Amino acid sequence: MGETTKRIISGLTIGAIVIVALYFNTAFYSLGAVILVAMFAFLGVEEFYRLSDRGLEGRPLRFPGFIMVILILGNGYLIYAARKHPDLGLSMGLPQQWFDPWTGTIVSILVISVVLATSLQLVFRPIDGAIFSASVTLFGPLYVAVPMAMIFPLFQMEDGVFYFVFIALATIMTDAGAYFAGKWFGKHNAGLKVSPRKTYEGYIGGVVFAIAFNQGFLYGWQHFTGDAGPGMLSHLEAGILTAVLSVVSVFGDLVESQLKRDAKIKDSASMIPGHGGILDLIDALLFTIPLGTIYFLYR
Repeated sequence: MGETTKRIISGLTIGAIVIVALYFNTAFYSLGAVILVAMFAFLGVEEFYRLSDRGLEGRPLRFPGFIMVILILGNGYLIYAARKHPDLGLSMGLPQQWFDPWTGTIVSILVISVVLATSLQLVFRPIDGAIFSASVTLFGPLYVAVPMAMIFPLFQMEDGVFYFVFIALATIMTDAGAYFAGKWFGKHNAGLKVSPRKTYEGYIGGVVFAIAFNQGFLYGWQHFTGDAGPGMLSHLEAGILTAVLSVVSVFGDLVESQLKRDAKIKDSASMIPGHGGILDLIDALLFTIPLGTIYFLYR
């Protein structure tokens, strides 16, 4: 079986799982969505820690890193639950301010994480490589878990599922369009050291394909759901936003490629046939989800 076929089958399988989770996104206090987000976040951080491990020169501290992931995801979920599952706080006896997105809990989480990571570095690791070790420990959750946690405030909006799918499609279709456009029409190398085989035709094709696909998706969503409320995008706004997300997704992919080249590995893992690891799968989404969430929150 060729790599392209494996890539397509893996992508369709993961897509089907995500669609089921989205369809039942409010069932059992959104347990399905929480499990998926947590799985991608934890596996992504673990892969980042593996590729950034430099042995005696410095290696990440997994315990404080994963504690940081739990706190970040928990904070994101509580913000989401405040609107979608208001009875959850009452049934668990939790203070209502824990469900308030404006209490500054994320700042407290970052402070606690810095104190924990640097203190454990002092106790359990040698002085050599301390700066690298502490920095990588903190950067992993910031790079992976924070963007994944921003799915929760996106879902709390009335059209949150549509917004998430729109962002995801802009990202995925950019990658798919760039792959095939580069394969069929690519002649002019983009000259990027981090990804030397990428061409201008591939990048342009990816952006154009993503815009065209999302225009079709928007039309289909409005046609079949009848959703034309104030939260819905116009076709002009959808085209501009898709173009921006598409370009940003390219940088997300290149940044992860840079990390892998620095670690001297081809894929972040071999978990997903045709893709590699979780980071290889979600690298562009780690850039587009935060940008898209911020846009939809404040538009």
